[in-house]
Amino acid sequence: MYKQILTYWVYKIFGDNMEEVNYLINYLANKDSVREEILKLSREIVRDCAMLIRKIHKSDDKDEFKERLDEISEKIKKLNSLATFPEFVNYLSTPQQEFVEALALYMVKFNNKIPSFKELDFIKEENYILGLADVIGELRREVLEEMKNDDVEEVERYFKFMEELYEFLMNFDYYHVVDNLRRKQDISRGILEKTHGDIVTFIQNLKLRKELKNIQNP
Repeated sequence: MYKQILTYWVYKIFGDNMEEVNYLINYLANKDSVREEILKLSREIVRDCAMLIRKIHKSDDKDEFKERLDEISEKIKKLNSLATFPEFVNYLSTPQQEFVEALALYMVKFNNKIPSFKELDFIKEENYILGLADVIGELRREVLEEMKNDDVEEVERYFKFMEELYEFLMNFDYYHVVDNLRRKQDISRGILEKTHGDIVTFIQNLKLRKELKNIQNP
């Protein structure tokens, strides 16, 4: 009943302009539909990346992840194509950053390199930078894992990448145009300092264990 009354008054007020009213209704309905699709796909990408990162940490098979990375990159491109309204561009931030983080972890672990921005022309500049900031924490996990294996070479390799990423991150001080940049720089510095301390302790402990072994087995 209420809807019928509302429709009556709309017709009464707008008269011949009902074509415009219908256009605006359809416009907003479409916009709402696109937004829902973006949010759904965005959550899916974030979930996929989180699962992928966990698997990369646990695996030594580089070929296992190529197809999955390609699938997620296609989802990112689809997400980009959906953001036709300027207000929706911010919805791209988290999934793009998560993908950069997953890809960078994969590339460092298996290809001994950091993906360049040129390789990721479907990723926004800000999200590339912030995604690389996040991978510093993931590399710390690899450092700690290699400490368990007493693999000094791998520990130093991962830490070198952590340092390179931090130095890269500190090139930028555009805090008013890149949300979370300062916070991620601060977090990265804390992770780097803590990891450096862990490595110093690890090396000292390793040397001590070797000396004790030599004493016990002259």
